[in-house]
Amino acid sequence: MLAILLGSGAIVFAGGNKAAYARALSTPVATDFAINAGYDPWGIAFDKSGNVWVAVPQCDPSPTCASDTPPGKIDLYNPTTKSWVTSYQLPAGFGQALFLAFDQQGNVWFPMPMTNSLGMFNPVDNTFSQWPVPTVGAGPWDIAIDSQGIVWFTEHYSNKIGAFDPKTQTFREIATPATNSVPYGITVDGADNIWFTENSDAVALIAEYTASGTLNEYKIRDGSTTGVTPHLIAVDPSGNVWWSEGWVGAIGKLLVSQATPGTTNGVTEYTYPQLCSGCGTHTSGITVDGNGQVWFDDSIQALYGYMPTTGTAVSGVFAVPSGSNSHPHDGLRAASDNVIWFTEEFVNKLGNITLSDVTPTPTTTATITPTVTVTPTATPVLGSTLGQDTFQRANQTFWGNASDGQTWGGDANVLSNFSISGNTGLVTNSSSSSAVLGPTVANAEVLFSGSISDFTNNNFGAVTRWTDGNNWYKAYIDGNNLVLQRKVNGVSTVLTTVPFVATAGTSYTLRFNVSGTSLNVRVWATSGTEPTSWMATATDSSLSAGQAGLRILSQNATATITAYSATNV
Repeated sequence: MLAILLGSGAIVFAGGNKAAYARALSTPVATDFAINAGYDPWGIAFDKSGNVWVAVPQCDPSPTCASDTPPGKIDLYNPTTKSWVTSYQLPAGFGQALFLAFDQQGNVWFPMPMTNSLGMFNPVDNTFSQWPVPTVGAGPWDIAIDSQGIVWFTEHYSNKIGAFDPKTQTFREIATPATNSVPYGITVDGADNIWFTENSDAVALIAEYTASGTLNEYKIRDGSTTGVTPHLIAVDPSGNVWWSEGWVGAIGKLLVSQATPGTTNGVTEYTYPQLCSGCGTHTSGITVDGNGQVWFDDSIQALYGYMPTTGTAVSGVFAVPSGSNSHPHDGLRAASDNVIWFTEEFVNKLGNITLSDVTPTPTTTATITPTVTVTPTATPVLGSTLGQDTFQRANQTFWGNASDGQTWGGDANVLSNFSISGNTGLVTNSSSSSAVLGPTVANAEVLFSGSISDFTNNNFGAVTRWTDGNNWYKAYIDGNNLVLQRKVNGVSTVLTTVPFVATAGTSYTLRFNVSGTSLNVRVWATSGTEPTSWMATATDSSLSAGQAGLRILSQNATATITAYSATNV
């Protein structure tokens, strides 16, 4: 492997020798099949039931479609029955949807660049609505929806991003400093910061419009950026940002904890082996699954590949099923069950990729190692995972099934205060609600990351030995303190309190360990470093066993959870 440093960023070149890869591989299996209706399939989104929705514009914008192109379609596929459900024809006067996104109410939103408007389809009553974008010729392109239901989109032709509030039916637009930035992909992180790519290689920036209204831009390279056309963009479970790089055949990563606006600090680029020498390359789609793998595709090379979010090189690349002229591109998306879906524009197909868990190996030999899936039982193995969730799934009311396949218990699938939005778990306007995951055990350690929009009379933390709302141990932060608490038969007792000042809207990570009669906790800003010792401890024998999870008080506030895991200790 050859690493070339460019300023404070790095490009890591991974050769074609699989012996250099850092993980033992399980070979992905890809299949594809014809779309239901129309042609030139593009973006993909998933509804609350896990159905796959496909935008079918019926044209290939280069950079626009002909003015006489008829309105596009949206095709609906059911992965459970492995069949197409229907195809929705956009009405007369509408344009062509390229990308799709679902809001918490189950409506599907789509920008239409050729008619300069934003569209919405309500599947309940089968009605379409559209709103013209204020800037003439803006070219609304990619789309993302934040936790408040605001619809964000890039304006590909006017060098802006836009936001639409469905409640007030109003737009606002934010221009980039460069007038030739050509914004393309857009996504939202767990704190409602908006990330987007500036696609022109004369600009070649990753931009962030923060929840507080500040526009930050991050350089991908120092020096020449010829061919660097950042395309689609995604956020991993740790809050780091990934993007595809178009004509240079690479993907990029921004380690947010090291990022400095205006510099390449925290940036790494990863190239990948080519299947066809001299054919050209164009890295298009990018997505992150719940197993911590980043996936990408190359429309010209007709390949897909992946690597771990914590890795140092691309793990492998593979040809798509329909070959060199299929053009897999911007439709690459990971579903909540970690199946990867993609569109092949020029052969009018939808495909999916499955990959079993992979096992790390300390050697340099690419050995295929099958993994045994551990199914939780009443007596889990010491050190085994009790529950895990990355929250990487379609927007929905309730928390549904975690990324490990288990169903959240407690209040998480009962109270509508719980929802999934923007690949995060939200708890809004809730009075002391619990979310538990996994079997009953005596000893457990919970590790989670999250934030809350307001600490006034609110708190959030982890629970162990939870049996119901009246019996549990809890470790939480309230903005001023780190607290260990118990509740037994409905009576709450604070076991210990230590000062800990926390800021609303900032992500914190908390580790809560309960073993025997010993309770131990530490907490830190997610962007920082974990303390080496416990910050608060207590001894108590009131409760002997129960489930692990979270307990949140978010009156007139929203708690946002980005990662959760619990292990048997």
